[in-house]
Amino acid sequence: MADSSRAFRTILLALALGIATVVLTRAQPPQEAAFEVTSVKANKSGAAGAGAPGDRFSSGLFRTTNMPLRLLMRQAFQKLQDSEIVGGPAWMDSDRWDITGKAASPTAAMLPMIRTLLADRFRLVVHHENRELPIYALVIARRDGRLGPSLRPSTGKSDFRDATGLFVAHAIPLKILVDVLAYPARRTVVDRTGLSGTYDIELRYTSPVMADAGLPSVPDAPSVFTAVQEQLGLKLEATRGPVDVIVIDHVEKPVED
Repeated sequence: MADSSRAFRTILLALALGIATVVLTRAQPPQEAAFEVTSVKANKSGAAGAGAPGDRFSSGLFRTTNMPLRLLMRQAFQKLQDSEIVGGPAWMDSDRWDITGKAASPTAAMLPMIRTLLADRFRLVVHHENRELPIYALVIARRDGRLGPSLRPSTGKSDFRDATGLFVAHAIPLKILVDVLAYPARRTVVDRTGLSGTYDIELRYTSPVMADAGLPSVPDAPSVFTAVQEQLGLKLEATRGPVDVIVIDHVEKPVED
């Protein structure tokens, strides 16, 4: 699961910087690319003792092991929670799959091809809806508006380093921080700080989602909620708001090969 989590975070951050753009429409829009070769097999080893779900991206090869379909959809459609994939039969969560896809190019973008694979092999058809769900609003914690010691206005070329439980950045807009926080907070995060411009940021934190994914914690790091308040002078405030969800219109078990 660690490989899956790191890949997922990398994709989110790439989108935040604008170096990758994914347009989510139906499961198989005509323009989306496809793997040259695919293989889909049911994993009959059983969830208990079979190892955590995982996947790997390497040189044009995508491979999953012991992966339930809903979790694979979360990755393909870049969703943080199971609640953002709505509907579908019970086997989407109970049955597990070993899937391989080989692209023509080692540098090919994988997500469009994974969505095409889901449409071809699982006959997946989906649509998008905005639904009111629990989210977090990122707000300024102090009444006087003073920021924390690890959040400082800065200019220059944007750059960041995102490791497990450690985020260090130079001259980034808060939009990137919002996208980073969504993963450990396990909810969509929206920026309501009113802050503009770019900032240097250093954030050390831990979160239950890291332990669930088998990722190591930063020694002596506080929870992500405490870290945001103490280190940045901001606060993750629970609220509700519109969230784009994927609604399943149709899905079938695949013919194995």
